[in-house]
Amino acid sequence: MRVSQIYNATLLQIIAKRKEITYSELKKEYCVPISSKVISSRNVMFDSDLKVLESEGYIKISDDLLTYIV
Repeated sequence: MRVSQIYNATLLQIIAKRKEITYSELKKEYCVPISSKVISSRNVMFDSDLKVLESEGYIKISDDLLTYIV
């Protein structure tokens, strides 16, 4: 039995919908602007969520380009 890590389905959905997206475009679309006094978990977990999606084989990260793997 294969046990998968917990991944961010919302983030994966955005990447899957676009098929290919740059890191900066994805961050602009996914992360919410925050004030200096507020810390958003969405923004903090962004990079680690991408690493989980890549390690589970859902996406491929090449330089600045993220590609959804069907």
